[in-house]
Amino acid sequence: MLRTLSPFIALFVSFGLLLTGGGLLTTLVGVRMSEEAFPIELIGVVAACYSVGFVIATRVCAGIIARVGHIRSFAAFAASAAISTLAYPMLIEPWLWALMRLTYGFSLAGLYMVTESWLNDRTPTDRRGQVLGVYSIVAYVGLGGGQFLLLLGRPGGFELFSLAAMLIAAAVVPVTITRITSPELPQIEPISLRRVLEASPLGLMGSALSGVIAGAFLSLAPVFARDSGFSDTGIALLMGMSILGGFMLQWPIGHLSDRFDRRLVMMFVSFAVTGSSLAIIAATGESDILVIGFAILWGGLAFTLYPIAVSLVNDFMDSSQMLGASAALLLVHGLGMILGPLMATQLMLLLGPDGLFWTLAATALLLALFAWYRRQFGPPIPVGEPSTYRVVPREGVYSGGLDPRYEEIQLELDFESEPIVVEEPEVEP
Repeated sequence: MLRTLSPFIALFVSFGLLLTGGGLLTTLVGVRMSEEAFPIELIGVVAACYSVGFVIATRVCAGIIARVGHIRSFAAFAASAAISTLAYPMLIEPWLWALMRLTYGFSLAGLYMVTESWLNDRTPTDRRGQVLGVYSIVAYVGLGGGQFLLLLGRPGGFELFSLAAMLIAAAVVPVTITRITSPELPQIEPISLRRVLEASPLGLMGSALSGVIAGAFLSLAPVFARDSGFSDTGIALLMGMSILGGFMLQWPIGHLSDRFDRRLVMMFVSFAVTGSSLAIIAATGESDILVIGFAILWGGLAFTLYPIAVSLVNDFMDSSQMLGASAALLLVHGLGMILGPLMATQLMLLLGPDGLFWTLAATALLLALFAWYRRQFGPPIPVGEPSTYRVVPREGVYSGGLDPRYEEIQLELDFESEPIVVEEPEVEP
């Protein structure tokens, strides 16, 4: 395994530094906006701008990377992200911060695309599962670990912003000093949203609503915690442990989704997210430790919703369509992440900090009820070997290409001497 991973050590180090800085920055921005008494509705707009930039980047960054190459693109996107990070403490102005979040979201999407296309191109077919696993560990540990750097300074100063920018800038070093050739970008067969909807309505709905849930939580949970009286240590624990909790439950829930009807698993996980959200509301103001404990469970459940949705759609796609379907689902997920903060801040305006988890509970309940409806009145999932659940970074653009099944069909199409007829996959009405 070490021989398989050794060509990617520099890339994984860069990616880990990048996400550690980004994890710190996301929580720091939320806490600082709360301390600066930004109007809650403006906090939602600033938070949503990150996802706006990310969605835009998924449409335009491939052309940039193709023109200038992977190493230059990585350096340019990382520089843009670092510059935007340093701008926050220079001028405490919501609209400037909204622009900086958009810039950071755009840059981070480009960095994901560079990293994942590199891994796609350089990983042998029989080692893709191992590389995807390590990639996911780096992503979750970086994002979760970055939360605890909040304890190294005061959110009200400039030092933590500088630390986040330093980590993002440092991510350029391992990549740029490594002798590795730039790969080709994966070719994605476009899949329309209508085709995805026809294949799996629940998969599409799950991608959208999991985006609402993730976008609202990651951007507004620091605001919820600060306004609920959490200390800096409490905020770091709440955010860090919820993200790491999401990592710890990926494999058990993924195993269940491979063994049982994914719609049933989606339904139970969504109901559990609703229950844990209500438990957090009940514990708020009573015990910070209890809130953090429920948040670990919440993260472990909520961060599996998007992978379940992707797997559900892939059950109805042939291997050559998986990257296209993943790209379509990422777009829908990104749109959900834009809506999440905007919706949640309206309830927070009415109900106070608890409005965040009322939003999350209602969204998860809606998804659970739709999953129940599809299971009761939709056709059964076709009998056969289900697609394997994959633990992937939530914002991965090309991570579907690391699925060994995608490479299998590519090799088959490249080297078969006889014309290949691909049967139309079954559709979930």
